[in-house]
Amino acid sequence: MTVAEIVIEHLKEEDYASYLEVLVESYAQYEKEYENPEDWASYLSDIRASVGNPNTETILVAKRGDEILGGLQLFTDSGKAYGLPELNIQSTIVRLLGVHPKGRGLGVAKKLLHESFAFARNRQDQALYLHSGDIMQAAINLYLSLGFVRDESKEFYKGQKLVKSFRYEL
Repeated sequence: MTVAEIVIEHLKEEDYASYLEVLVESYAQYEKEYENPEDWASYLSDIRASVGNPNTETILVAKRGDEILGGLQLFTDSGKAYGLPELNIQSTIVRLLGVHPKGRGLGVAKKLLHESFAFARNRQDQALYLHSGDIMQAAINLYLSLGFVRDESKEFYKGQKLVKSFRYEL
């Protein structure tokens, strides 16, 4: 038996429910990091709302056959991505990169990010941005290994949590 190849494609409307389930399950590992259950519930609500966000330029998903293993959302500026035009990011921004537990270790996140680089280059962006928090150290390590650098000038706080900015020069 051969393993089906992982392909990256734009999310189709009929796959929204499956993608949302994968996104929620991929972020479930962080629930224990939230001391206040209301904060976790609010975070999950934000994740769920993101799938229908009209400001999203596109959603990329990693599929093996018909199964979605992961995905991410792409925005064209910080106003659309976070409602924070004052960050002054006029380049592609990756949000909510998530890989389902059964898709981890297969290179799904790398494939999604490489497709994001291509998307941003096609737009003639000079850089691609993403933001992350300390609880996502494994993800941050991946970003750094791919060549992202921290950009403290584009960071912000969400409540008490610092949202760190990472930039990839194209």
